[in-house]
Amino acid sequence: MHLFKESVEYNISTLLPAFNLKPVTGAAFSLARYKIDLSFFKDLNKLLINFHQDAPSKLWKGFQLIGGDGSTVALPPSRQMKEYFGVYSIRESGIESCLAQVLMLYDVYSDVVLDGRISKMEDSEKTLLKNCLTDLPVTKAIFILDRGFGFFNVCKRFLNQKRDFCIRISSENSAFGKLAMENPSNDYLTYWKPSDKERKTCRGHGQDYGPIKIRISKIRLKTGEVEILASSLYELDTYSLTDIKELYGLRWGIEEGFKKLKPKMKLEHFGSRKPEGIFQEFEAHLFMMNMVAIMGNAAQDEVVKKCSKRKLKYRYNWQNAFRFVRNKMVGLLNYWNIEQLLEQLIELIASSVVAIKPERSFSRAFHKHNKTRLYQTYK
Repeated sequence: MHLFKESVEYNISTLLPAFNLKPVTGAAFSLARYKIDLSFFKDLNKLLINFHQDAPSKLWKGFQLIGGDGSTVALPPSRQMKEYFGVYSIRESGIESCLAQVLMLYDVYSDVVLDGRISKMEDSEKTLLKNCLTDLPVTKAIFILDRGFGFFNVCKRFLNQKRDFCIRISSENSAFGKLAMENPSNDYLTYWKPSDKERKTCRGHGQDYGPIKIRISKIRLKTGEVEILASSLYELDTYSLTDIKELYGLRWGIEEGFKKLKPKMKLEHFGSRKPEGIFQEFEAHLFMMNMVAIMGNAAQDEVVKKCSKRKLKYRYNWQNAFRFVRNKMVGLLNYWNIEQLLEQLIELIASSVVAIKPERSFSRAFHKHNKTRLYQTYK
């Protein structure tokens, strides 16, 4: 749970004495850790998710907003990794690399990870999303997804499960998207009839492929680019085009979530060279993200009060909040003066703030469709 940001031996020598235990060798710990079932980490994280879902949270027009996105994770190229995850690429120098596919479903208002999956690269983002939706007990929510999910079978799945969504559709690679671009209207209802390829995909997923009712909304960006959004929000009078633009803009929260998970928390600095350890550490990172989110949301109330008279709005510094919580993790998990410890943590988190600068924007970087990983922090 301390996330292996230092060597195993260092963590053992500093953490075990806090439990009144004698340090053991790194090799002994590395053998013992695999006796912990993966379900322990999942159940521990589920406690935080259930707490979040029971507590009042910010909503958008009565809906919980769930951003979904996928990424890749670089793995240690050990023999066990190559056997389980496979070799993804081989450089000219002969160095082999291993990658895993990950997906997160993220409450964009509270920063809580509602579900996350890590799997082999052969499992696509859409497959991981399908698995997440099977187990996700969320009712009134809108799922906001980028164009990597803009396919007929994904929209069909949401509608069959009576879930609302707002998904970007490609105007280049999708025949339906091209037709939408040719339509002179910027906001309208239509029916999406699947192509032969889309029917085949539906059959492969055990889905029917009858036409689906879709709302198409066109959003023009400052760059002049037009985004096509497909949604289930059919009430044009209730949800205006401006509302749809605001809604999709809130998807950026999931991008910030991956920024926290990978560059800030250094997910790819794994302390294991076995697949079982990778799954353990991935779940432990999600648990830590949710601990920081819940603590940070409590501290944010104090930040708002303290900064109410300032010109800009402020929020707690997530990076420092992560450090504060991580340093107190042993005490939190052992219930050492828990109320006092929580008060101290909330006070610490509220004391470190950053300004929220409105209307910030960055030029979009376009990458070639080549997932060869040179840098671990590349999403």
